[in-house]
Amino acid sequence: MKTKLVNLGSVFLFVNWIHFASSSVSEAATLMTLKDFLKKELAGAPKISKETFSLNEEQKKTLHSLAPDSQDGEFTFYYAKSNEGKLQIACSTVSQQGKEGPLSIGICFEPQGLVKSVVILESEEDHGRKIAEAAWLKQFSGKKVSDAFQVGQDVNGISGATRSSKAVSEALRKTSYAFKTFVGEKK
Repeated sequence: MKTKLVNLGSVFLFVNWIHFASSSVSEAATLMTLKDFLKKELAGAPKISKETFSLNEEQKKTLHSLAPDSQDGEFTFYYAKSNEGKLQIACSTVSQQGKEGPLSIGICFEPQGLVKSVVILESEEDHGRKIAEAAWLKQFSGKKVSDAFQVGQDVNGISGATRSSKAVSEALRKTSYAFKTFVGEKK
């Protein structure tokens, strides 16, 4: 009987160790830092600036109708501008809940409201790691801020990573809303 308890105790410790080891592996992987993202996207701009916008209650309601999981109260945009101050590129980063944990997503827009690029900066997605692949992300380039960004409509999902695909799509919906509301033709 004592031997069984020792063996069961050893098994229990081993199982806990495996659980601990696997849970620490799923920590967010930084794929690209904010600094490197902005350096890449805003490279060569004569002027670079930053601006943060806070949403009022009405804007929060509208955002929630477009992106139900959104908890965002503000958006920060980083601008590349010409010497004359004309907007060339506007980039923002947003947090989004994925299936397995939080995501950090960088999104850049051209002045006329077209998506220039989408980059996954941080991810905890093991099964949905394909969302970080350039081949999948390139489908967003050239889309309009007025597009639906809905998996199965105008976004190709990833088989086995549907929730992760939907998370990136929601990040695009909410960032597009912020671009239209605060940046767009105003800059």
